Amino acid sequence: MMLVERHLRFPTPVLCAGPAGAFFTYGLEIAGNPEAGLARLRAVDADGHPSPFTVLVDLRELAPLRRICTAPAGVGVLAVGGGTSVSGCDESGHLMLCEQAILQIERDSLGVLVLAPGPDIPWSLGVPADQVNDFLGALEDCAAGAALAAVA
Repeated sequence: MMLVERHLRFPTPVLCAGPAGAFFTYGLEIAGNPEAGLARLRAVDADGHPSPFTVLVDLRELAPLRRICTAPAGVGVLAVGGGTSVSGCDESGHLMLCEQAILQIERDSLGVLVLAPGPDIPWSLGVPADQVNDFLGALEDCAAGAALAAVA
């Protein structure tokens, strides 16, 4: 199994939603498995530690994801295949697992790209407007690992 990891640090914190209210993220930890066709995104706190809130991206959906993310008023919903599950915490801090079937994407009024797993998963992650291309590049690196593995 090949795993491609990328880390994005944000110059300013981004407000995100969690089950117990809002929280700030200072970056994203991206881990992609090109063989499975999935990338896992986790928010990173001020000290660089990942939070339990996870959003999955289907690496086979990168072309439509790029179109949505780079559109001035990007809004869209993409499928996430494979009966995938994500982890997070409930209001009490207990770990919970949820199945993610879709990824909802939209730009908020500040230009932040909001990524919300669904259905019925109570958190979202954000990417600042000026780092959307870095975010997409990191996902493309994860997907390219499949081609590298096939050649090697």
